[in-house]
Amino acid sequence: MSETNYQSIKEYIRERLNSSFDSVYLIFGEEFLYQQVTRDLLNAIIPDPASQKHNYEVVNHKDEGQLADVIERMNTYSFFSEKKVMELRDATVFVANHNQGSVLQKVKQLYEKNDFEKAAKKFLSLLSRLQIRLSDLSSDNSTVISDETIADRFNISEEQANEIDWIKKLCAYCLERKLLVPETGDDAQRLKNAVEHGFPKNNFLFITTDTIDKRKALYKTIKKLGTIIDCSIPKGNRKADVDTQRRFLQQQMRRLLKKYNKQIDSKSFELIFKMTGFDLRAFTANLEKLIDYAKDRDLITADDVHAVLIRTRQDPIYELTGAISERDTLKTLHYMSSLLYSGFHYLQILTAMTNQIRKLLVIKGFIESRYGSNWHPGIGYDQFKKMIIPLIVKYDEELIEKVDYHQNAVKGKFEPQDLKKKKKPSTDLFVAKNPNNPYPIFQQFLRSQRYTKEELYSAFEALSHADVKLKTTGQAPAAVLEQVVFKICGTGNQGK
Repeated sequence: MSETNYQSIKEYIRERLNSSFDSVYLIFGEEFLYQQVTRDLLNAIIPDPASQKHNYEVVNHKDEGQLADVIERMNTYSFFSEKKVMELRDATVFVANHNQGSVLQKVKQLYEKNDFEKAAKKFLSLLSRLQIRLSDLSSDNSTVISDETIADRFNISEEQANEIDWIKKLCAYCLERKLLVPETGDDAQRLKNAVEHGFPKNNFLFITTDTIDKRKALYKTIKKLGTIIDCSIPKGNRKADVDTQRRFLQQQMRRLLKKYNKQIDSKSFELIFKMTGFDLRAFTANLEKLIDYAKDRDLITADDVHAVLIRTRQDPIYELTGAISERDTLKTLHYMSSLLYSGFHYLQILTAMTNQIRKLLVIKGFIESRYGSNWHPGIGYDQFKKMIIPLIVKYDEELIEKVDYHQNAVKGKFEPQDLKKKKKPSTDLFVAKNPNNPYPIFQQFLRSQRYTKEELYSAFEALSHADVKLKTTGQAPAAVLEQVVFKICGTGNQGK
C-alpha cells in the first residue's frame, strides 16, 4: 500500500491513528533504527505496556520451521479480539546471490567477536538459502576447504582475498562439530502466499531485517498489500556516503543533547566520528558517556572526548593498502597497528599488503608492454581515461587469452568441446577489473611510480619471508609485520 522511511515515521503514525494500520510491515536497514521504528509502531498499535506483554511476540528467524509456526499463529484469531503483534526478527527471506555479501559481513562480525556458535548458525542458514552444502566447499569431496571454491561460491574478488581465511576456519568449526546445513525451503514463497491470503483483523506482522532484495516477489507483494519502511543508511566509504553518515549522526546527536540540555562543538563531534566511525549504537553509547562525564557543564569539549573514549572504529583495510602503495612508513604502521587492535588477523593484513604489491607490479607490466608507451607520470585524469583505459582493456583481454591457454594446457583441454566452454579464467593479474570506474586505476598508476620494478620484487620477497616467519616461528606477529613494512617502505620514510 505504501513505502516510507524512518524520518517520516511519526507523521505516518499520526495519519494511521485516524484510519487503520496495515497488517504487514517490512522494516529494513540499520538495526538500531529499525528497532526504534518497530517500537514506535508497536506503541501506536498497542499503547498499553501491560497488553504488550501478552500480545507482542518476537520470533528470531533461525530455521525453516519457525516461519511456518509464525504464519500459523498469525492466522489464529486473538482472544477477546485484542490486537496481536508478531515480529519476525532478523528475517533471512530476502537473501539472494547478489546480496549475500552483507549477510556474510554479519557472520564475520560474530566470528570476530568469538561468538562462533551464533556465527555458525547464521552461516549455515546462509548456505541453506543459497543451496550450498558444506561438502560443496571442499576439494574433491575431502575435508580440505578450497580457497578457489570459496572465492567462486561467495563472489570474493582479489581485493577481498583476506575474507577467505576466516570462512575456511568457520567451515572447519562446523565440520568438526558435525553441524548440518538446514534443509532448503522457499520461506519467501510461503510468506508471500500468507500475505496475499491475508491475516485476521487485529493481527499485525512486523518483518525486520538488515538485508532486502527489492526484486523479490515477496517485496513487491508487501509493497502492494502492506507498508515498507526504509531505515537504511549508506555504509560505503565514498565521500557522498560518509557525508550522509555524518549528517545522520549529527541529527541523532542533536536529539540526544537536547534531551539533556547539552551542547558540543563541531571539532568534538568530528573527533567522536573519527574514533567510532559509522556505528550508531557505539556512537550513541559514547555520547551518553560524555553527557554523564560532563555532569553540570553545558558544553562537551574535545578534552572530554580524549578523556572518556577509546578508539572503536576499525580502520578500513584499504587505508593500510593505500598507505603502503604511497610508501608512507608511519601511516602504514599506524593503520597496521589499528587493524591488529581491532581484531584483524595478522595473516589477513599480510595478504592485503601482498595483494597491493602485486597490483603495483601488474601495472609495471602494462607500462613496459607495447600498450604502455602513452603513459607518463604527468598525464591528466581526463587524458588517462580517454587514451590509457582503452589500452588497458586490450592488454587485459590479451592477458585473459594467455592465461586461458596456459590453464587449458595444464588441464590438457584442447578438444573443440572443451574450448567451447568459455569461462573467465581465475587470475589476479588484471590491471583493471572494472574499467568503467577509471579513477581508482588512475590513482594506482600514480602510486606505482613510487616504486621501481626491482623494489617491488624485493617487497614480494620480504612478504614471502614474513609469511614463513608468521606460520613457523614464535615471533610476535606485530614485530614481523613492522619489519616487513620497514623493508618495503624504508625506515623513517613518510611518503615521497
